[in-house]
Amino acid sequence: MKSNRILLCGLTAMLMAGCATPVHLQQAQVGSLGRESAPAEVDRVLGNATLVARSEFKANGQDFLARQYRLQTGTNQEMTMVCTPACMPIFIQVPITADYLIIQRMPGLTMHAWGTPEQLSKDPDEAIASIMPTVKARLNEAKQK
Repeated sequence: MKSNRILLCGLTAMLMAGCATPVHLQQAQVGSLGRESAPAEVDRVLGNATLVARSEFKANGQDFLARQYRLQTGTNQEMTMVCTPACMPIFIQVPITADYLIIQRMPGLTMHAWGTPEQLSKDPDEAIASIMPTVKARLNEAKQK
């Protein structure tokens, strides 16, 4: 009986810790974004996703807003052991994520670019690829504050 209470307490603690985890973007969310997406639509698509970093900057004579999120690209199963009188494995699904950027032109917040930093750095559109060193530097600065 006591071992069941310990197990229940351990599981409850793990579940409560899960409530404090960040909310990641999902592929279905970002799949609906497009160059014509209005600012209100972009904010609706992003929903409650946890913002990692945000920066306003100037590049190529234009003002931009860049926001960084984490995009869930898959899951990985991890195991932990809970030992009361007997040990029992507990399997947990852990998200696999990648950085994801939303870059909008200011002041109207029209969509300029969206994707992973790697995708945007290699974009054939020079207007996108050329601002990526600035975007990366500004977002790194924002994360350190």
